[in-house]
Amino acid sequence: MKFTSLLLHKVFFSLCLFVPLLGIAQPSFIKEDRDGDGVPDVRDKCPDTDKNLNGQEFKVELEGKSYFVKIANIKKNFDETRRKFLLENSRLEKEKKLLFDKVGGKASIDKLDEKDRQRIADIDTIEAKNKALLANLHYIATVTHNGKPRQVEIEIGVDDFGCLPDRDGDGVPDMVDKCPDDPGKPIYFGCNDRDGDGILDHEDACPDEFGLKELKGCPDKGLGDKDKDGTIDRDDLCPTVPGPKSNKGCPELVTNDQKKIIEQASKVLFESGKADLRPESSYILDQLAQVIFDVTNKHGKVRVRLEGHTDDVGSDENNLELSRNRAQAVREYLLNKGVDALSVSSTGFGEAKPIAENATPEGRQKNRRVDIAIVSQ
Repeated sequence: MKFTSLLLHKVFFSLCLFVPLLGIAQPSFIKEDRDGDGVPDVRDKCPDTDKNLNGQEFKVELEGKSYFVKIANIKKNFDETRRKFLLENSRLEKEKKLLFDKVGGKASIDKLDEKDRQRIADIDTIEAKNKALLANLHYIATVTHNGKPRQVEIEIGVDDFGCLPDRDGDGVPDMVDKCPDDPGKPIYFGCNDRDGDGILDHEDACPDEFGLKELKGCPDKGLGDKDKDGTIDRDDLCPTVPGPKSNKGCPELVTNDQKKIIEQASKVLFESGKADLRPESSYILDQLAQVIFDVTNKHGKVRVRLEGHTDDVGSDENNLELSRNRAQAVREYLLNKGVDALSVSSTGFGEAKPIAENATPEGRQKNRRVDIAIVSQ
């Protein structure tokens, strides 16, 4: 990590972070650094560096191959590195003291034999190197390259005031922003997905229409059903593999108990006429997040499809917008619980796809829903 602050200040500050580990009382004037970037909060204009980077992906190039590394718990990563250097320097200082004690202290260095003098010189070199590394920390990540794990250093690059470059001002630092010149959302790695089809706008040939990946984000306008499962291809998340309509034409990955949780979650409650989740919705959505984690652990990467629907009360336009916003609200809740952002897509159909008559309160209640499908990637 390239910090542009004065080297001595950074080394001193880094040492002070871990002096308790070395059995030394921490000075009362040491300032807090809650994001761990080496710039104390008292002058850190961006004290949430770790939060802005955690969960984001950084592109790594290794011998002509590209990898995306998800950054996790950056503060802990830095702190563990600092601790390693500080503990090594503490051990070296004790070794050096023992060498000097043999001849009565540092003032009697000339009495040391050549081997011990050389060892002290080596220790000084190692300590100086460690202190320099403390002021130039990198995030350490592991990637699998050619079938073998490789450790890579990721340069962070905060300035004197603890801030990262962000030229489009969207809150996603340039180093992890996949659209650094177009303001976007953190959940889309600095990009946008207006139609909620899981294909980011800069890769989507039809960014305002929900579409299919194989059609570059454009919708299938036909009525074909290649796999003959009763779900037409344009509505089928798995158009070449048969599956039930209840799971958008894809094979079921969930158990009966998990299916019951998904059915309950589809009836999640919102404030009237709004996309704000009601507090009592948290319980079932927490269970839904756990189902996604469990299915992922069992079957590998999955796609989660959220479709918002409304009754026919109100204008078509308002209902379409409301259904999209409600599906997005569920998506954001799941992301906040740790579900992978790129595995969840959301969209809305307004009142266009009722499952019951809108003539009765009971029918309208059934039509107000967020359909949920979990399918294999």
